[in-house]
Amino acid sequence: MRKTSYLCTRFICVLIFCTFSFMLQSQMLKSVVYDFDGFDVGQTNLPEGDYKYGDLSYQVSANPGTVSDMLGDRVLKLNLDWNAGYGAFGRGISRYIEFNTNQDIFNFFIYNPASNNQNAVIEVKIADDDDASNAYENANDDVWKKNVIVPGGAGWQLISIPLKDFTDANTGGNGIFDMAFTQNKGMILLVEFRFTKPAPTSPSAVFYIDMINFSDGILPRGSTEFDLPYKSPSDQCLLGAFEVEAPGQYQLIPQHFEALFSMPMKKLKYTNCFLQWANNGNTTPHAMPGPGLQTLINNGYTPILTWEPLFEGFAHLDPVQPKLQNIINGDYDSYIDNFADNIKLLSDTIIIRFMHEFDGDWYPWCVSQNGGDPNKYITAFRTVVDRFRSKGATKIKWMWCPNSDYAPYESYNWFVSAYPGDTYVDLVATDVYNNHYPSSLPWWRSFRWQTAESYYYLNKYFPGKPMFIAELGCRERAITEDPSSETKAAWFARMDKELQSNFRKVRGLVFFNAVASQNWFINTSSSSLASIKNNIWTDNYYFLTQSTTAIEENEYGGGLYVYPNPNTGIVTLSYNSSKPKESFSIVIYNATGKSVYSEILNKPADSFTRHVDVSVLPKGIYLVEMEATDSKNSGKSKIKEVRKLILQ
Repeated sequence: MRKTSYLCTRFICVLIFCTFSFMLQSQMLKSVVYDFDGFDVGQTNLPEGDYKYGDLSYQVSANPGTVSDMLGDRVLKLNLDWNAGYGAFGRGISRYIEFNTNQDIFNFFIYNPASNNQNAVIEVKIADDDDASNAYENANDDVWKKNVIVPGGAGWQLISIPLKDFTDANTGGNGIFDMAFTQNKGMILLVEFRFTKPAPTSPSAVFYIDMINFSDGILPRGSTEFDLPYKSPSDQCLLGAFEVEAPGQYQLIPQHFEALFSMPMKKLKYTNCFLQWANNGNTTPHAMPGPGLQTLINNGYTPILTWEPLFEGFAHLDPVQPKLQNIINGDYDSYIDNFADNIKLLSDTIIIRFMHEFDGDWYPWCVSQNGGDPNKYITAFRTVVDRFRSKGATKIKWMWCPNSDYAPYESYNWFVSAYPGDTYVDLVATDVYNNHYPSSLPWWRSFRWQTAESYYYLNKYFPGKPMFIAELGCRERAITEDPSSETKAAWFARMDKELQSNFRKVRGLVFFNAVASQNWFINTSSSSLASIKNNIWTDNYYFLTQSTTAIEENEYGGGLYVYPNPNTGIVTLSYNSSKPKESFSIVIYNATGKSVYSEILNKPADSFTRHVDVSVLPKGIYLVEMEATDSKNSGKSKIKEVRKLILQ
């Protein structure tokens, strides 16, 4: 594998995408089209909208090249017999994605074995739904194309195409690459790879593809395109758990969960517990938090109280259940006030996760169950928070938690549209399950695939809010499934890698250790439990320790990242801020204080990424200094951050 520099990215033939030299650029995985990890070898019926035509057939295959952190052990094998001279594979996506054509990039990995003795001649197609009919119609919708030629080689190659480089290939549609939830821009309908026979005498060919995705900026990576991006030393994701306990006995959750690992020095940080408004079979809200919350606080845990406007004993969507308008109208003000008074008695701050998974269709507070109006959800959320504050109940962090799957999948149901506002939300979160909805389908999704979009939107639109995965679960394989497929244990192992790379800004991971539609217990098999123990429970990344606290508070700030560190070749300097900066100054000093690298970036932005070749420098300790000046409208204040860099 060859290292990829920022100034010379490894692309091929007609696809030259290395104009990122000295550009300010974000890097974030945005949406996964297909990630074949977890699929069965030989599988031909893919779970979400696959199709083919012409000379092409396909099946899931073992990775014929080197398995890497970026590419797992499952890929898609494409067989071209060249009878008609063309063949295509695609996915009918029919999905809203908020694209920025000036910045977003379409990526995929392809392997063209040298034994094919031919180029892979590909027309990449993306179609959008300009007339909002949820079907591609040549007269009414745009189709965007980009031609790519991939020569034969010894291994995998990354192809990255900026969306702005796609050209409109038909007369239908509005001629604008404008897919989004908002402004009636419509869905992305399909992504297609159409292969053409390169020469009349070309023999049959076999190609492989994997990790088809969209990214905001260049695809995040480590030292090479096959390595996952690096975390910062200040990154950390603390653990929590939910278990079913008797009403009011929330304090038992930690001891039962922690006992699974027999490591007394390792403790959870968070406990999740559920409380409905009424739990006695009637429709008068009365349920109050019991003493278990104070016991948890006394024992050093932070309770997450998932507070549900539900009347237990009735179906979730029964008309007797509370609706958003009832909350807005003040029908439950007395109960809400009493609840706030009870919370005030606690000695320390708790987290209240209120009206979670509102982008689903299974709770009475869901946007879909309230006229499809996200403003009703916002108003109801704010109403409750305001009443708590008016009662003096301020030792609360309010958590806003959409689900990672939308139901129904409609433009009005984009969770970003239902955000109550920064002054009403302290923490943002999402719930992630492998094979959660709909539970009747046996599809299997990698953690990366399932998490990417919700993580992206939470991070992009609410960058100042700590992010949690408030519920996490994976099912075991069914006995009818291929025993060689990815196991629950392997899924957790891959999740660990992703949490410390693509999703390194997740600050809390809460296991849903219970049965609900599936068996989500972490110990459904000895291998599953061992995977969590070996990959997560023994890693201080998931635990609050004295050393990591010192690093986070003293040596490392929240903005400038220097990685990998220690380093032997290409060092990545990355900075992110919630406020725009007018300029950046970067200087690297050696141990004697001499500058060995310097650069000034005058293009206004809130972030930058630089890849610097330090392989020519002697081994030793260096300091990386970054000074940033705020934009003109924010007073031109300066900040300075310094990081230690070790060259080995």
